[in-house]
This record gives sequence, C-alpha cells and structure tokens, in this order.
Amino acid sequence: MIKNFLKQLKDIKITKKSRILLALSGGVDSMVLMDLLYRHNYKFSVAHCNFCLRGEDSDLDQQFITSWSKSRNITFFIKKFNTKEYAKKNKISIQMAARDLRYNWFNNLYVKYDFNFIATAHHLNDSVETILFHLIRGTGIAGLHGIKVRDNHIIRPLVQFSKEDLLQYAHENDIEYRVDSSNSDNKYIRNKIRNKIIPIMKEINPDLISSMGKTISKLGAVENIYNQSILDKKIKLLIQDNDEYKIDINALLKQPSPKQVLYELISDFGFYDIDSVFSSFSSPSGREFFNDKFYMVKDRFFLVISKHIANQSFIIHEDTTSIQDLFDVKFRVAVYSQFDILKQSTNTMCLDYSKLEFPLLIRPWKEGDSFIPLGMRGSKKLSDYFIDKKYSLIQKKKTRVLISNNKITCIIGERLDDRFKLVETSKKVYIVTV
Repeated sequence: MIKNFLKQLKDIKITKKSRILLALSGGVDSMVLMDLLYRHNYKFSVAHCNFCLRGEDSDLDQQFITSWSKSRNITFFIKKFNTKEYAKKNKISIQMAARDLRYNWFNNLYVKYDFNFIATAHHLNDSVETILFHLIRGTGIAGLHGIKVRDNHIIRPLVQFSKEDLLQYAHENDIEYRVDSSNSDNKYIRNKIRNKIIPIMKEINPDLISSMGKTISKLGAVENIYNQSILDKKIKLLIQDNDEYKIDINALLKQPSPKQVLYELISDFGFYDIDSVFSSFSSPSGREFFNDKFYMVKDRFFLVISKHIANQSFIIHEDTTSIQDLFDVKFRVAVYSQFDILKQSTNTMCLDYSKLEFPLLIRPWKEGDSFIPLGMRGSKKLSDYFIDKKYSLIQKKKTRVLISNNKITCIIGERLDDRFKLVETSKKVYIVTV
C-alpha cells in the first residue's frame, strides 16, 4: 500500500515541498492519510470541522485532533459550525450544508495561508457509493467516473484504496481513530447505499469494490474520449457571432444522437429542458427559452443564444451623459459648425438638438412602432424595416429606440429618423454613440 500511495502522490505532482492542508475528521480514513503523510515527511497542516451535530461526540473529536496535533507540533485549524441553522436557512440537507461549510472554509484557509493543495481522505468505497448515488438519481457519463484523485487543488490520494485496505493499515500500524456513530444512521441516502444496497450487491459479487474500481478506470477513459468528441462538435456546431452563439439546426440533426449533442451544447448556458428545445425544431420560428443569465430563441434554421435581454427603459435628461443597457450608450452636445459628420461611425446618431424635447426615452421597440427612415419621405413600420434588413429575432429583441415627444428619433446604432436629421440651419448636434 505504501509503495502505491507514494506513486500516487508522485503521479499527481505532490512533492516534499508541497504545502498541504489536510482535512482531518479523526475517523480511520483521514487518520490513515495523516499517518502516511507524517511518516514520509510531507509538509501538512490540519483542518478540523466541528459540525456540532453529535453533541459530546463532536467535541471529543475536536479534542482528539487538538491533542494529536499539539503532540506532534503540527499546525492545526479548528472551526465550529451551526450546521442545522445553515441547512435551514439555505433549504438544503444537513449533508449538503456540511459539505458547503467544509469546502468554503477549506478554500478560505487555502488562500489565506498559501497552501498548494487541500487533501481529503476519500477512498474507493466512497467512489463506488458516489456512482451508485448518481445512478439512482439519474446521471450522464460525467457522473460515472467516481471521485477524481485530483480536481485542481483538491487531492484525494487514497481513492485507489478500499476501506478494507485502510482498516488493515490502521490495525497494522496501531493508528488511533474516532468512530462516527452517524455513519450507521440510514436516514442519510449515502449511508443507506453503504449499509443496505452495497451488501446486497456483494452477495452477487463479493469482489464488488475491486470490480467497480476497474470499471471506474475504464469509464474515466471513455469519458475522456467522449469529452474530446464533444469539444470537436462544439467547435463545429456552436458558432460565436460577437456576443451571440448560433447552432445550425440542420447540421445538428445530422449528428449521431443529436439530442445528446444538443444537451452538451446548451447545458453550458444553463438550459436543461432538452426535450422542449428539441421539439421546437419542428415548430415555427419564435420559440423562446429563458434562464437567469441567457436567452435562447429558435430563429428559422438556427438556435440563437445571447445574454439575458431585459426589457428596460431609461429616461434621458439634458445632462445625462451615459447609460448602461444591453450596450453602453453615450450622449453629448456639439456645435454644428465645429462638427464633422463624415468622420462619425455608423454607431453614432447625429440629431438636430433643437428638434428634441427633453426628457427623452430609450425603450425596446414594440409592435406598431413606425418612423421615417433617413432619406425617405414616407413612414415605415419598424416590423417591415426589420424584414427588409433581414433582422434575426434576437436582433429585434435587442433593438432600442430613442423617443422624443412620442416620436422615434432613431433606431439606436442603426438608422436616424429623417425628421431629426441635421440641416444647414442646425446650430447644435445631439450625438448618441454606442
């Protein structure tokens, strides 16, 4: 075991110079990991969480860690948590609350004291339980690789060893440890898997943990191949256009398992109702999907994704110099005789200041809006203008108009209304820039 443990550390780039923060509960798993690190002269400090869930036992665990650390002159950190209150406040289970509190604190220590790694004592049985937990709740391939030996700065050097391996090591090396009585409480799902489901599975295959370990290794390799394939498909199918992303629906449908590919493409943006999105492919344009950060719409032969588009309006006073909406909009006034219109970009609207009535209004366009496009005599509905310009649905949704006395002065960043254009007699220019 020692030889394999040291090889594992080497494989994940842990050296004798690495500064490790060891999560130490006092149970057999973490005490074995501590002993292995201590015996082989690795640099580590100890962090112990007292979740205050088991009364006197929790305090005895804390005393045990404190005494052990002091006797070996090892730096240790102890913190008590009101786990039940945190769980109630955040409406999560006790186990999820403990996990959040634990890792938030560990990461704070990691940053504050400049550790290189956080080490936990997860082992092969934990990994098997994790896979079964994911299978019961439903999962994709990412839920089948078990617990990774390294995840950025978090390392789990014991994940290749079974619980039996650790108990045997503890026995052979006279390692003291605490027993957590809550591990036998089957009200927790993981405990139920460990204490009820796995024993039944072992009746079928006594070598279950070892067999599952080999399967985990194979699935990890399959996941690597899958992820590379998905990355290639993202490059091919997910096309970025400024701040938008487009997916060619016809190209997607030609892929093997197009619904699964769709999931991988849009789940990164927080869209998970794959069946609804997939069914929209046979619907007319205009089907919309929303979440807190992104907006997605089926527009003809494409799915188009952009950041969430809020339907906000803004009052613009004479002294307003800028606003932030979907884009930054800046306002300034210039003397017409000193202003060179020819040097202005297409994102600059130049209006006759004398024709404006403040306050102005910036708002999204709406059905029925019309204006007189610069250079034309007659009025044109914005909806018809968008058709002529072949606007996408997202372009329409992002369109903002500047209003003066209930008249559209311009489509911001696109087209001026002829009624507000500069003429020879103009004295001041109102400049709107995006």
